[in-house]
Amino acid sequence: MNPRQMNKLAALAATAAGAAGVVVARRRAGARGVDHRRPVQGSPLTGRPRTVETEDGLALSVVEHGAQDSATATVVLAHGYVQSSALWAGQVRDLIDARPDLRVVAYDHRGHGRSPRTPRDRATISQLGRDLARVIEAVAPTGPVILVGHSMGGMTIMALAEEHPGLVGERVAAVAFVGTSSGGLAEVTYGLPAPVAALMRRALPRLNARNVKAELAGRARHVGALDARMIFPRGADRELVATALEVHRACSAETVAAFLDTFRGHDRVHALQALSHVQTLVVVGDKDALCPVAHSHAIAAALPASELVIYPGVGHMVHLERREEVSRRLVGLVDRALARELAA
Repeated sequence: MNPRQMNKLAALAATAAGAAGVVVARRRAGARGVDHRRPVQGSPLTGRPRTVETEDGLALSVVEHGAQDSATATVVLAHGYVQSSALWAGQVRDLIDARPDLRVVAYDHRGHGRSPRTPRDRATISQLGRDLARVIEAVAPTGPVILVGHSMGGMTIMALAEEHPGLVGERVAAVAFVGTSSGGLAEVTYGLPAPVAALMRRALPRLNARNVKAELAGRARHVGALDARMIFPRGADRELVATALEVHRACSAETVAAFLDTFRGHDRVHALQALSHVQTLVVVGDKDALCPVAHSHAIAAALPASELVIYPGVGHMVHLERREEVSRRLVGLVDRALARELAA
């Protein structure tokens, strides 16, 4: 393979890393340039920032919105790989506007957004599930909890159900899985020919190591059209694309590299059984190249009572591209879950 071909492969491989995001390499300091208060297509939000300590002593960045002690329920939003809570801001606004009685909480996974980096041996979906348990215990000591997870955030909810079925059984009233997967990520081809996708997966560890080395030397990697192609379909709104890529740029190359391996071992369809008693919503775009629509069908099949919503012509960032529709579905999920709690 000549150098030009290798460069093209590197560019494509960089955009396909992981099951829920885009490989980017940007210095951690870039996170300060992201306005975490500003919702997509809306005015700035005012929340109550705090931290939640994990079992290994990291202080996760958490922001609470809406009702406080008098909250009817708590909605916890978990974002995807190489993203941050900033991309949930539209849903935060919509949920609070529709139901001021809710407490809506958005937090940054370890290594993402405003949360500190993680040791590599803790960069796993299992660990994220344990982190989520800590967040729930801290922000919602009482009352029903509704969990919403996009991509890696949805996988985090599955890990929570796997490792803390008691907590799920006692506290969780509803779950929404947005553009996510319960397993089989090693076979995803990102819309490319299977041999090309396989070659990229083999090249990714070496490419990520090179990205980390470059980052330590103070060099940032370009994030642009190829990255957008992995998470948005052609013709997507330019403002939305720019917003998502801005957040991706703020994610360090170290975090990208650290979490890559955990997706290969993600197989948690069995964990969904712990959620069979709750109201469940499954949302996906039929142009999702990272967590294809078949993966949402698999989640819905494991949860026969769930509501499956497929948006034609929409990619991985379905909650951005169809903000209003997804928010309405979430409000409906909350309404059903709380009505069921009241009846019980």
